[in-house]
Amino acid sequence: MSYLVLARKWRPQGFDDLIGQEPITRILKNALDQGKIAHAYLFSGPRGVGKTSAARILAKALNSEAGPTPSPRDSCPFCASITEGSSIDVMEIDGASNNSVNDIRDLRDRVKYVPSGGRYKVYIIDESHMLSDAAFNALLKTLEEPPSHVVFVLATTAPRKIPSTVLSRCQHLPFRRISGVLIKDRLKKIAAAENISISAPALELIARAADGSLRDSLTILDQLSSFSSDVTETDVKDLLGIADFSLISRLADALIEGRREEILAVTAELTEKGTDTRSFLREFI
Repeated sequence: MSYLVLARKWRPQGFDDLIGQEPITRILKNALDQGKIAHAYLFSGPRGVGKTSAARILAKALNSEAGPTPSPRDSCPFCASITEGSSIDVMEIDGASNNSVNDIRDLRDRVKYVPSGGRYKVYIIDESHMLSDAAFNALLKTLEEPPSHVVFVLATTAPRKIPSTVLSRCQHLPFRRISGVLIKDRLKKIAAAENISISAPALELIARAADGSLRDSLTILDQLSSFSSDVTETDVKDLLGIADFSLISRLADALIEGRREEILAVTAELTEKGTDTRSFLREFI
């Protein structure tokens, strides 16, 4: 069997696994408990914070044998099929490549059919801001009054590009960046489970480099596990092009004291070492 990258292997499978998004998980759990399921949701936020994962978990919660329930179990055949991506009642649509009005018309024709096995048909439209204006207009009526067995989940990293007519028809749940402390704690548990030897300073650097994205942090950890069997702070710096703190300190002192020659000297040293300038400036700021 081919290797499964950590970001896919450790994708959250329940609401409790969605770290850093407690207000949103609380809203969705209470909605499931109280039977107040909206017909359309808009999940917005930065990349890698759990939008698509939350949509899949919601689909499992709605179609679980014991559901609708806020605690779906993967032992349930419906939940297992959604996890594997083989459920015909849960459709994931890439908004970037299915953005024409004809694609939405086809979707609109299909929503009228009842689910084949579960209670709900769930349509997850990823990167929904990429839909054309004509496609959004074609979706409006269906989004406002879909059949009772249909739930729409629109996921986007650019909510400002979503027309107000669409926003008014959805429950908008904004996802936020995950704190470095939570990312570091999650990475520590995953590294232990995967038998990856990694130092605490290295975990700290990865969490900072991920910039609030758990998926990005797992991608970096994946790269590092191939880079070295015993991951250290130096390995992370070498792989990501992160500068030593001494250079950051030197540049800060030179800037405060107005020593232009030292600023140019540090800049030359960064260039000579091949340091990623954007990463350095982010650390410097």
